[in-house]
Amino acid sequence: MTTRRTLLGASALLATGAGGAQGQGAAPYVPPTLRPKSLTLLVGAAGGSATDLWVRGFAPFLERHLKLVQVQVVNRVGEGGLAVMRDLADAPADGSVLAYAVTPVLLARAVERNAAALLDRILFLGAVTEEPVALVATPGTELEALRNRPDGRPLGLPPPTSPSAIAAADLAASLPMEQLHFPSAAAARQAAMAGNVAAALVTVPEALTAVREEKLVLLGMAAQARHPQFPDVPTLAEEGLPVNGALRRGIAAPARIAPEAAARVARALQAAVADPEFLAQAEARGILPQFRDGPAWAALIGQDMGELRSRWETSPWQVSGG
Repeated sequence: MTTRRTLLGASALLATGAGGAQGQGAAPYVPPTLRPKSLTLLVGAAGGSATDLWVRGFAPFLERHLKLVQVQVVNRVGEGGLAVMRDLADAPADGSVLAYAVTPVLLARAVERNAAALLDRILFLGAVTEEPVALVATPGTELEALRNRPDGRPLGLPPPTSPSAIAAADLAASLPMEQLHFPSAAAARQAAMAGNVAAALVTVPEALTAVREEKLVLLGMAAQARHPQFPDVPTLAEEGLPVNGALRRGIAAPARIAPEAAARVARALQAAVADPEFLAQAEARGILPQFRDGPAWAALIGQDMGELRSRWETSPWQVSGG
């Protein structure tokens, strides 16, 4: 006699058997794929420019060390680079929008356009490279001859807001040469190679190819220490010309960025500077890979801003660039 208990037991066995068969034939569990988050990296320069190429070259390292992030470089030209900082200041606090920042160029632009308050809405997360300024001239040129100005030729300089031109202001007393600004560092370098100027003040990467081809020589570094790739070249301070100047490149965020997001980016920047591939590229270009965290970079920025404001009030330079 079939009882109700027997039927229920049989039903349970059938259910268990069906479930087991289904479990054996089912596809293995695959966890959902994590999609990379989108990060916009703003750059205040035209596409294809030297600045744009640098940023696009650095973006893969930022992606690599942020992990699960896809970086999109977006160009925003205007106000000498300040337009992109206005966009950054209004960006979300989640760290999804960052911007390339270069000092002291950005600072000089802010001073000359009365936009220093804008920088209070920006957080400088970290600098990753340093490009020292150097005094260059044709082979056979002696620094002592430049001090005596034997032929009256000027000192070639990039535009007024460049680190080279800013450093040149400190050279005026001890190197009494007329200072002639060119539209670009390349033009100043070319003028030095052609002998149209007695010497030029440019960053090491800007002069590197000409130096390697022996078309120019390095007379001195406007830095506190000698360049590791050119240990025989003295600093200008060693030559009695106490002047420092360098271009620093890094990344900035809106001042209201969440602390955890800011810390994550800062860690990625520090890791990028130690990346062997990044180090190799930097050495090939004469760039010093040097990480400065936000506070360290901000301290230099504060010092530069004070000097630039004072200089603007007493000897304003010509405003150029859109």
